[in-house]
Amino acid sequence: MQQDPRKQPTAKRNTTQKRPSAPPNPERNQPTPPPYRSAAPYTVPPRTNGQKVPYPPSEMRRRQMIRMKQRQKRRRKRILLLLAVTLLCLLLLAGLITAAVLAIKEAISTETDIPGDIVTPPGISDQIADTAAAPIPAETEPPLPDYPVPNKVLGDALRPEASERTVTLGDTVSCSHAILINAETGAVIAQKNAEDIIFPASMTKLMTVLVAYESIADLDAPFRMTQEIIDPLYLDGLSLAGFAGGEEITVRDLLYGSALPSGAEASYALAIAACGSEEAFVDRMNDRALLLGMYDTHFENCTGAHHNDHVSTLTDIGILMAFIMQNDELAEIFGTYQYTTTPTIAHPEGLILTSTVYSRMEGSESGVCTVLGGKTGYTAQGGQCLATYAERTDSRTGFVCVTAGGETKWRPVYDSIYLYQFYTGDYLPTEPPPSIAPTE
Repeated sequence: MQQDPRKQPTAKRNTTQKRPSAPPNPERNQPTPPPYRSAAPYTVPPRTNGQKVPYPPSEMRRRQMIRMKQRQKRRRKRILLLLAVTLLCLLLLAGLITAAVLAIKEAISTETDIPGDIVTPPGISDQIADTAAAPIPAETEPPLPDYPVPNKVLGDALRPEASERTVTLGDTVSCSHAILINAETGAVIAQKNAEDIIFPASMTKLMTVLVAYESIADLDAPFRMTQEIIDPLYLDGLSLAGFAGGEEITVRDLLYGSALPSGAEASYALAIAACGSEEAFVDRMNDRALLLGMYDTHFENCTGAHHNDHVSTLTDIGILMAFIMQNDELAEIFGTYQYTTTPTIAHPEGLILTSTVYSRMEGSESGVCTVLGGKTGYTAQGGQCLATYAERTDSRTGFVCVTAGGETKWRPVYDSIYLYQFYTGDYLPTEPPPSIAPTE
């Protein structure tokens, strides 16, 4: 049976109305970007109270800021340089102005002098002439320094004086400088360039030993030698006595080490033991030279190493040699041929010290005098030197002979023997005897 199409079931109508949908939001579907983290040096600390973090500068802006800072630094440097140049110019200008003012004052003072063409009354001109010709009084000797020492050597300082009888030596003496002095009267018997300035070399150690002997009360006091003393002197090429670093010796050993083998390390150690430093010791040496009347002498060191201001004269060295030989202990030190030091670990049997004077001469070669003490010396600038003290065997009269500027170490020796042999008698030769030095 067919159904009536009009009675077919119909779908139930939904009476509920749909709400219109919102338009699509394109940003809703995109992922949320992470919070920004700036890189150093532009990391910004988090703000409180919900404040927003400022956006960091761009790369271009960062470079602009760097260039700006660099320009500011360069500007500050240019300003400082300009200020320095300005200050220097002002100082230079002030110096020029000062020099100009002084020159003007000098010119004005010169113009105020009395002109030569102005006629002055006779009385006034005579007074001016007498005033100009009057000598200015001056001190004959410099003031004596204070010399406080515990063991001062007492004696009369020699005052050498030349006279009409003084013989001027010639080529018969091979050294460029020589002098022979009577140690009793101070009379200069013979001389050759004795007042010229010389470099005394190791004859300096005469003063070194004298000042150390006076400054150190206990000559048997111990002293420890160090390599800090030895090494610089060895590198400078100075003569050494042979003491080893670290060994403990006495002050007396140092005195003999400085006097006999002319040891530079012994002389420097004496300076340290006496005054604590070479500078203070040298000041005391110069003070002692003034006290002795050695007015042409100036010391710069205690070893005799060459220095342009380390100078003396043969006359001054003669004064020093004669004064030292008045003291028995000092005369024994400079008159000894060999001396053995205190035994140490480095030298179990002691160090043998030999005199450079008596290793070159016996002392009685002249036949009329006997050498009782002396000191040698040598530098390339001063040549070979020798200072000796001798006595006549018949009259016991003392004489001092100093020679310097020898070409070899034997020249001063032969010249000294020559002077002792021919010029220490009561009658001086009218003609210079021939030289006894062999031709070399």
